[in-house]
Amino acid sequence: MPIRRRRPGVVDQSVPTATEPRRSGEASGGDSTSLTAGAMVSMKVPPSSAIVFSSQDALPDREEGAELKRRHYRNSNSNSSSASTPLIGHTPNGRRFAVPKTHDMVSSLFNPTKPKSHFDWVILFTLSLHAIVYLTFPAVWRWKFLLASFAFWRIAYNGGLGLILKWQSERRGLVNWFIRNGLLKMHYEDTGIADYNDGDDNNGKGPAPAGSASNPAVAKWLRQQLEVKMGPDYDFDAVPAEFNAWLLYRQLVDLVLLNDFFAYFFFCLCFVSSSSDMWWKAGLRQAAGWMLLAFNLWVKIDAHRVVKDYAWYWGDFFFLVDQSLTFDGVFEMAPHPMYSIGYAGYYGGSLITGSYTVFYVSLAAHLCQFLFLSLVENPHIEKTYERPPIALKLWRMKRLRSRSLSEEQSDSSMDNTATKGHDGSPGPTAKVPAEALALSTSFRNDLVIFKNLDLLRAADLMLVLLLLYGAVVPAVVYMVALRHSLTAQIGMLWLAVGQCLFWITFRTLGLGYILRRQSESQWVIRWFLRHGGTADEAFTSWRAIYNAALAMTYASFSLLALVAYFFNDKSREMASAAVITAASNTYADPVGFLGSRLLAPTLGVLLIAFHIWSSKSVYDALGDFGWFYGDFFVQNLPADRQKLAFTGVYRYLNNPEKVIGQAAFYGLALISGSWVVLGLAMTLQVANFLFLTY
Repeated sequence: MPIRRRRPGVVDQSVPTATEPRRSGEASGGDSTSLTAGAMVSMKVPPSSAIVFSSQDALPDREEGAELKRRHYRNSNSNSSSASTPLIGHTPNGRRFAVPKTHDMVSSLFNPTKPKSHFDWVILFTLSLHAIVYLTFPAVWRWKFLLASFAFWRIAYNGGLGLILKWQSERRGLVNWFIRNGLLKMHYEDTGIADYNDGDDNNGKGPAPAGSASNPAVAKWLRQQLEVKMGPDYDFDAVPAEFNAWLLYRQLVDLVLLNDFFAYFFFCLCFVSSSSDMWWKAGLRQAAGWMLLAFNLWVKIDAHRVVKDYAWYWGDFFFLVDQSLTFDGVFEMAPHPMYSIGYAGYYGGSLITGSYTVFYVSLAAHLCQFLFLSLVENPHIEKTYERPPIALKLWRMKRLRSRSLSEEQSDSSMDNTATKGHDGSPGPTAKVPAEALALSTSFRNDLVIFKNLDLLRAADLMLVLLLLYGAVVPAVVYMVALRHSLTAQIGMLWLAVGQCLFWITFRTLGLGYILRRQSESQWVIRWFLRHGGTADEAFTSWRAIYNAALAMTYASFSLLALVAYFFNDKSREMASAAVITAASNTYADPVGFLGSRLLAPTLGVLLIAFHIWSSKSVYDALGDFGWFYGDFFVQNLPADRQKLAFTGVYRYLNNPEKVIGQAAFYGLALISGSWVVLGLAMTLQVANFLFLTY
């Protein structure tokens, strides 16, 4: 039977759900809207025995709605298809209100016909400072000043705005701060819930109503700044404090984001003439750069078309809206498009300028954006839109297992098999579904690569010893005693190559043969039963073997990359310190000399990071059961629960492990600069393709 990870397809299209909107393509929508989607968990499945658990089988509808948190909404806050139907928002304490229409930053700031607030004039002034610096400062200083400015605004974006959003998400801190200082008014009807701010900002009494402003002049000024930019449908006193706080936060966002962009733009202009490539190379580079810039522009425009102002400015950190979800446009191309392909312009600017300085600065800024996503956006999604159904499923499985074990212990302490009441008659006993019990007792925090490592568990300890003897000890011996001997280097290189070939063969052909026999005749389970074991022991043993093969594949490739790197070290000797110093003082491209040599290792590290992300995404979509090919071993599941799903990374790739599942090995090849590592990485790619296909 072929061992395939099929593209999950939506089977159940009748799940009523409700969620709220998200920014930049994350979860979105209203809690009063019925939606349809297959909220299920996909798994590694062969064509004829595909088993996937639908969250509908064990979770209530409200929890299934959380599976749609990664979907996207079409906010009718502006340009609505039905202008007569206002967008309805609701605050955390339940107050509902009509959301006034807002305008995007470009039209409100740069359209001379639109009224300007004092905030707008401050923003325009700070933007003009970057142009003044570029036009007036000496060439040797202006790029340094603009780089410092870009670093400041990038930190203000990912650090400053991120901390404010996290404070607001966890404690409603920003809204309560405005109210407590008398800058915004909290209506008395909005203070019915005492734990509105988790009891952190007002001694556990909730947000104190600002009956009289403690800063009346500032409060009046803020009110004027908001009213001058809003339309006739906006009433400062009628909307809740959350909406007004969001409008004020938007002013800060405009200041930071626009200055971040202008600083980067003028910084790139400093290096436009820094490259000395031949005309045809420069032409190709420029063409590719402009294409990336055009693509970036389209991504931003299309993303704003889908999410509109509400999600663009993180509106759901302040209040939620009733709105239908959509999965449209750029959000069908890539996960987190506003943070991934939405920064393609950074690399377009690097190509246009031909500057490694611009490239590494762009890369650092992009990584900061991913940190913002991981530390601010994703935790808010988890908090606001419930835990993912897969997490709830696993939690309930563990709870079932704990309950079953406690029942077994209580039963074993009695003489009779049935629990008896006071009158001697059989009493009620809790029944656990057979299929749920089979799954709950099969998984006991198994080792997944190095996750859930327990050195008191025999399989885990043996894996650690195998890694020590197979990779760590040889690497230490090579670095300490053998690296300076050419003969020893060649011998260690051949040893590492042989070990890689062994684990590639074992992981693909060996384990593929075992799975095929198990699929055809339950060979592994029959083997254990024949030798006095159980089916559960067979599955447990398989999981340990499969994980050991994965871990040793990574370890053997890492050892080979280390040996190959130092074997080729003399061919990549760096220039002398004097040459490096001279290059660093050259205005044309301060890091250009080193940048070209660091490019391949940098790309290698990025590929390794991409591999970690893709593997985690696959694991999140499949769970332990799918990751370890559980459908080959667990046979007592009803047919009505064998459903395919279309979720996670499988929305974008049919078989992610076939396409991007070996990215880390190509990254090691780039870091080591070895054709041998590259050849073995390609061998593993082909062998893994055959493993998953046949």
